[in-house]
Amino acid sequence: MALFFKGGDQLFAEALDAVGRKDYAAAKRKFLDANEKGCSNKPLALAYAALIDVGSSRRSIGAYQALISKLSGLRESEIKFGLTDITVADLITECELDIKEIQAANMSDSDYQAKGQQLIAVAGEYMSRIGEKALILDEIFKGNTVATGNREALILQAEGYAVIGKGMVSTDPKGAAEYMQMAYSFRRQLGDSGDEEMRLSQNYARSAKCWICGRPANGQGIHFQAVKADIEPVFRKMSDGDVVKPLSDDAGSIYICVPCYTAISNRSDEISREYYEAAMREMRAMEMRLQAEINSVRFSASMRR
Repeated sequence: MALFFKGGDQLFAEALDAVGRKDYAAAKRKFLDANEKGCSNKPLALAYAALIDVGSSRRSIGAYQALISKLSGLRESEIKFGLTDITVADLITECELDIKEIQAANMSDSDYQAKGQQLIAVAGEYMSRIGEKALILDEIFKGNTVATGNREALILQAEGYAVIGKGMVSTDPKGAAEYMQMAYSFRRQLGDSGDEEMRLSQNYARSAKCWICGRPANGQGIHFQAVKADIEPVFRKMSDGDVVKPLSDDAGSIYICVPCYTAISNRSDEISREYYEAAMREMRAMEMRLQAEINSVRFSASMRR
């Protein structure tokens, strides 16, 4: 009986068919098999297999580097993957920028200035190198045809300014509020609400005077807290002339700076712990007394028997 073995070119054609059906796992296997069986365009088969790897590992720098290597060895300047026409040079550029974006995103938030500035720098490259062109990988693997270089730039700028703002709020709340305002502006350009960025900007910019120590503080939720309290009119009048007030506009809360707030909280925890430990000691002593009485009753009962 004659056995039928598929040739490399046939496997390559079947792989393309699997791509059209978005069965990328099967397509990758067939592209690799086609390469092993000696298809007429081995470099393209390997490039397609590497492209599928990127689609399943969008945060893997190694996958992008492998794809760049395979694309750089192609003789074609234009290729087609499924329904998407691809300019090889454009895809290489996108992969290079994706690598830079991943590297920036992986930087520590503690180095917020460097991380934020790197995200903003990558945004500039997306604008200058891709601009209004559609992002190829998003179109292929997400079906997203509205993602462009300029849109990605707006996203990265919003993220970059937010990283800087959140990082510097511990030392410069007013400056942090300005960065969050810029992040909000970019979110709005994207069509997002930007509610979170605006909320943080307003909180960072808000000023108060500590009700307890009287020191001024900037940055609600960071350097001072609003604590609900019963505030009689006589106390409200005391702050009528203050530019920076120690109580909320509705007079339902007082403001306490974080050092005072944490000192009170820590002391409260200490007192609670002391009461808890005293109660546990008393409970253990009671258990011992009860056990002694039980033992005495049992002894008396045994003697009567």
